[in-house]
Amino acid sequence: MAGAIKILGSGAAKKTFGAATTTFLQVATVKRHHAVVHRMGAAYGKLKKLATQFQSVKLARIAAAVQMGGHFDKIMVMIDDMMGLLRTEEAEDIVHRDFCENSQNANKNEMADLDYRIKKADEMLKRYGNTKSELQTEIDALEVDIAATEKSMAELLDFRNKDVKNFRQALKDDTDAVGLIKQAIASLAKFYKDNKIPLGLVQKAPEYTKDQDKAPESASFSDDYGGRKSESGGILAILAMLAEDLEKEIADSRTDDADAQAEYEKQNGALISTRDAQQSTKVSLEEELAGTEEKIDAVEDMKKGKEDDKSAEGDTAKALGTDCAWVKTHFESRRDKRKDEMQGLVDAKAFLAGVESGKDVLP
Repeated sequence: MAGAIKILGSGAAKKTFGAATTTFLQVATVKRHHAVVHRMGAAYGKLKKLATQFQSVKLARIAAAVQMGGHFDKIMVMIDDMMGLLRTEEAEDIVHRDFCENSQNANKNEMADLDYRIKKADEMLKRYGNTKSELQTEIDALEVDIAATEKSMAELLDFRNKDVKNFRQALKDDTDAVGLIKQAIASLAKFYKDNKIPLGLVQKAPEYTKDQDKAPESASFSDDYGGRKSESGGILAILAMLAEDLEKEIADSRTDDADAQAEYEKQNGALISTRDAQQSTKVSLEEELAGTEEKIDAVEDMKKGKEDDKSAEGDTAKALGTDCAWVKTHFESRRDKRKDEMQGLVDAKAFLAGVESGKDVLP
């Protein structure tokens, strides 16, 4: 025992033991370093495989970070951040998809509504156009009728003016004739009086023969203006009868003219009433036409507004088509790919957690 203690306690032994201790520690360190390298390599290989499997750029970045010697705790944080980013992208895609669907549906409905309103505007314009055409036709016909009525009034007035002119001329002629006859009677009466030729108590009319249709022969006057009393009286009586007949004719003419004037006023009044009724109807139709034209203008303005709105909605549809095209073509694939990436990240995190605890890497 003493010999063994002496051997182990000698200076040479202590030197040997010191060297041996250092060598054992170095070996342990090397082993531990090789274990870490092995774990990192295994983690990189697994992550690279997952990145290839899920076609994930994010997993590839994590694999690269592991290869560069990144600490697992930092890699775990990277994975959590990437998973959060994927969840955010998922939410944004859903919001964008819902926005596109709602906006495109609203745009489609608005376009349909605008098409309907434009169609209704066209139908209204057609109806108002027909009404306008009918009203204009009626107005044109009334203008022809009014012109015809006024022509009849002018012709009636012209006819009446000619009658009045003829009446006044005849009245003047008859009045002048009566005046001349009365002057002649006065002149004859004075002649007989001046020549003291008695006229008789009663002036006799000319005597006719038995043939009442035959006039008596003319009386002849002598150079001394003598004559029978009956003849003298007959001449004055004839002149008086002529004057009386003319005065009666004047009176009848006045009565006829008054009757003609009354008939003219009656006929002209009827024509005036007809024209006034035609003009009143024309004014009403023109007011209705003006109202119809205002409606046409309003509908045309409304239609133009709807067409402008439709053009704007068309631009919106194009913009939405550009902005939302990917929703129909890539939304599902993006979501599926994102799910794969999420699963890959989950698998990577689980794997790294296992590697960190030493469960997934053989010693």
